[in-house]
Amino acid sequence: MSSLAGQPLEALDTPQLLLDLDIIDANLRRMFDAGEKRGVAVRTHFKSLKCAGLARYIHARGGRTFLCAKLNEAEVLADAGLNDILLANQVVGPIKARRLADLAKRAQVRVCVDQPENIEELSAAMQQAGVTLGVLVEVDIGMARCGVAPGEPALALAKFIAQQRGLRFDGLQGYDGHLQLLDNAEEKRAKAVHGLEQLVGTRRLIEKAGIPVRVVTGAGTGTWEYAAGYNGVTEIQPGSFVLMDCAYHAVRPEFGCALTILCSVISRRPAWYVLDAGSKAISKDFGSPLIKDHAREKVVKLSEEHAKVECDAANLKVGARREVIPAHCCATMNLHRQCLGVRNGKVETVWPIEASGRYD
Repeated sequence: MSSLAGQPLEALDTPQLLLDLDIIDANLRRMFDAGEKRGVAVRTHFKSLKCAGLARYIHARGGRTFLCAKLNEAEVLADAGLNDILLANQVVGPIKARRLADLAKRAQVRVCVDQPENIEELSAAMQQAGVTLGVLVEVDIGMARCGVAPGEPALALAKFIAQQRGLRFDGLQGYDGHLQLLDNAEEKRAKAVHGLEQLVGTRRLIEKAGIPVRVVTGAGTGTWEYAAGYNGVTEIQPGSFVLMDCAYHAVRPEFGCALTILCSVISRRPAWYVLDAGSKAISKDFGSPLIKDHAREKVVKLSEEHAKVECDAANLKVGARREVIPAHCCATMNLHRQCLGVRNGKVETVWPIEASGRYD
């Protein structure tokens, strides 16, 4: 894999997952500078990356903290020496509880909870391992997935956590995932602010009960600016802003699309051509991908190993190259085992994607 470093893009086999490092640098500067200006920490979501080398790259450019969706992602980060980690999800079951306890021995790790029985399970595992685990109550601010209702239900859970040995109540998470791709800016702002009011109101209620709230975290790439600087919110947790995709770019055009799949034309007709990558290499769960720098070429079908693209292809040669911008960067990263960091048309680095294809 290292032999690819220094190679020009035209020398690469296809398909290949490319990450434009100059675009990533610009995206990081935009988000981190905004966070610093607004006085809020930026915790980068690793579920969009799944790659320890990329996480270390972000860490070197000011992104010191990360969050994950899965325990295996947190373990990859800790293995890479990145040890301020939030598991923005529930960790349930004795096997995962033991893994979490082992992780807590070598990293500062926090986890979200919303059920008393899970809290008791985690408490027992941490006591047995002799460690203390930071815990956030997840508050449902409109997504209707995990979490407890704002206000008194969250307060009751915070009190319950405070009674458990091996656990430390650290604060609250309220994620507005249902708003991330909403394209009506006025509606998005109103709903995001309403959710933040509920989240911060819950913080005040818990503090009034005499329980310190150190962390209040939420938002994503689609709603970061509403939470950043909102009084009572300590950090935001965007992830897709690093790589982006054509679905997110439609609503957040200020962040560039760094992730593409380099493909080759393997067949053509006068009105279409076919690429050598399909749904096994390019996620389609958020819609159709786009062909970079060729706006008139339209992807009309993704089968497993092929992408059919309609256009005037009369003069297109078999073997021609195209870069495809997927509609979902997170799921596309999960389909690949390595990525190539490129700059100025050449491969600068090759990183394995350690957490791809894992669901534990």
